[in-house]
Amino acid sequence: MLNTMLKKWWVILLQGILLFILGMLIFNNPVEVLTGISLWFGIILLVTGVIGLFGWLFSGSEDRDSWILIWSFVTAVFGVLILTNLLAAMKVITVIFGIWVLMTGFNLTTSGWSLKKENSLGWFLLIIGVLSVAAGLMMIFNISSGIAGVAVILGIQVILSGIALILLSFVKKSLAGKIEDQIKKLKSI
Repeated sequence: MLNTMLKKWWVILLQGILLFILGMLIFNNPVEVLTGISLWFGIILLVTGVIGLFGWLFSGSEDRDSWILIWSFVTAVFGVLILTNLLAAMKVITVIFGIWVLMTGFNLTTSGWSLKKENSLGWFLLIIGVLSVAAGLMMIFNISSGIAGVAVILGIQVILSGIALILLSFVKKSLAGKIEDQIKKLKSI
């Protein structure tokens, strides 16, 4: 197993490169990305609801809980609604994401306001917070800027993950050489 871990550093490098490319595609296709997210969200809800319904049906009568039945049915119905109306799902996801950015902005603004007298970092938090509040409001009230916002944040996350994997692959390659040298030294003793 150690041999496999040490020799396959290039797999991590390839994964990092692919994630970096995916991040660039996300930036260039924000509507398609949000459509895909909505589609997967609908599929996950539908499958989760159906599995819950089957679980309820196949459980013994003493284990059946009517709340599980209701929750599974509602989850499956939401999955079907999302899958039959992806545009509405995209709008809902964008608004939820906008509310999250807005709340984060309020939190950063209040933290920055209280820290600005003690530390210059407070001003930085305050500025980022105000910008986040503005971005959150734009995402909530303007669907196209909301779609772009979701794509930008997702794209940044995917690109950063890709860069991290690329760096990890080089560290792993370097570490593999050092470990192999140590193993050779131990074998020669």
